[in-house]
Amino acid sequence: MGSVIHGARQNPEILMTRRAILTPQVLAGIPALVAQGLRKADIAERLGCKESTLQVRCSNAGISLRGRKRLELRAGDQLTLSHEAMAGLRARAAALGCTEAQLASDLLEVIARDDLYDAVLDSAPLQPAE
Repeated sequence: MGSVIHGARQNPEILMTRRAILTPQVLAGIPALVAQGLRKADIAERLGCKESTLQVRCSNAGISLRGRKRLELRAGDQLTLSHEAMAGLRARAAALGCTEAQLASDLLEVIARDDLYDAVLDSAPLQPAE
């Protein structure tokens, strides 16, 4: 066994080389995965690394793995969508590579953030109270 180690020192190609998983390019894409609602375990599984490795490398790179806080609907609350709306949502989510729930959440976030209620509902803007 000593000769294998000695041979490896003389010829570094003898050692097994591992392909880096968390390259700078991969790390740069992690915030987008977090924004899509993926959790640490999901991201680590998708990238093929341990969750602890992902956490350390992201910490060293200054990348937060904390997603946004989630507002949960109260128990029993339901959103009702027509079959056509659900089919459209499902198709668009698949094209974007996210879940229907994530797409619906993202849409509501943008509508609220940019005050697009009237534009989306095609209604007249509310008049300010006098």
